[in-house]
Amino acid sequence: MTLDFLYREFSLLLSVKFYYLLLSLLLLPATSFGQYVFEGQVDPGDWNGQAYLSEIEDYRKLNGVFNEQLIQRVSLDSLGIFRFKGNKLSDKNKLYRIHVDRCASYEQDLNHFTGNCEHSKAMIIIANNRDTITLPQRFDNEIFCEAISTNEATLALLKVDSIMEAMKYEFVGLRSQTAIDNLLDDWTARLHEFGKDQDPLVGLYIYAGLTDRSTIFYDHYVKRLQQTPFYAELATRLEAAYGESEIAKQYIREHQVESNLITQESSTDRSTEYLIAGLVLFLIGCGFYYLKIRHASIKITLTPQEEKVFQLIQENKTNKEIASELFISHSTVKSHVNNIYRKLGVTSRDEIKSLKIK
Repeated sequence: MTLDFLYREFSLLLSVKFYYLLLSLLLLPATSFGQYVFEGQVDPGDWNGQAYLSEIEDYRKLNGVFNEQLIQRVSLDSLGIFRFKGNKLSDKNKLYRIHVDRCASYEQDLNHFTGNCEHSKAMIIIANNRDTITLPQRFDNEIFCEAISTNEATLALLKVDSIMEAMKYEFVGLRSQTAIDNLLDDWTARLHEFGKDQDPLVGLYIYAGLTDRSTIFYDHYVKRLQQTPFYAELATRLEAAYGESEIAKQYIREHQVESNLITQESSTDRSTEYLIAGLVLFLIGCGFYYLKIRHASIKITLTPQEEKVFQLIQENKTNKEIASELFISHSTVKSHVNNIYRKLGVTSRDEIKSLKIK
């Protein structure tokens, strides 16, 4: 067996292995290369012939159409079926929006300038570059109401939507603020309980819904923030899972600012309470001091005759008895008593009895 023969055999073996490797790569499913596929169906007669995929980098722009977030646009086929596919999404989960609208192309820039589009239908999904998501059309041409997804987080978002929808229905007919607060406590606790075990982006979706300033949920969120650990824990979970993403940094900043503001407001409220309490105590102290002064020894300028009348009043003498003892008229006694009242600032004989003059 020559070296040349061994070399040819080895080369042949390498060639066979190479072809087997190439064939196995060709037969691998598309998802092994990280290809996403998002597809669905709508009524082509209702929508403008295109569907849009946007990446949500600002969770305050979940509900709206924003051109700067748009990453892919596809046309509907004759049956209204659309399909987004490729391999350029993140390998980590992110929030995306799929939407269709009724705006003609020349109207879109004008209608979407502020992000508002009255004639659109959208669904928020959580996905990555390996996911497959199907959005089937339901009865009466309803769309974006359910999903078949390889990503459990998208299914969790649908669960959150159903909880929020059920919560809104329970508010019908409520008038009492106490009843409203109790209902909000109950339902937000359900959302927190559900969201704490899901992908942190699901928790972020819950937070965005409960802190919408245009709803009654926001005031309730502010009142309960310091007693609710869900939001602080969410910041920790987001930082651990998505710390480098802008959307996680956005939440951490916003949560910190709101926590600080509420703490400052609470401190201000306590300071005001302390100030009021201190003022009340000061006034009470002044009152006691005044009474003490009134009942303490005081230096008052009375005439010798008025001092005698003062001493006799303190001995429970009547005006008639004082007149007899001092050998003066009854009217003179009354004049002395009136002068004593005026000088001492009293209005009765009992008050005179409680004072001492030095």
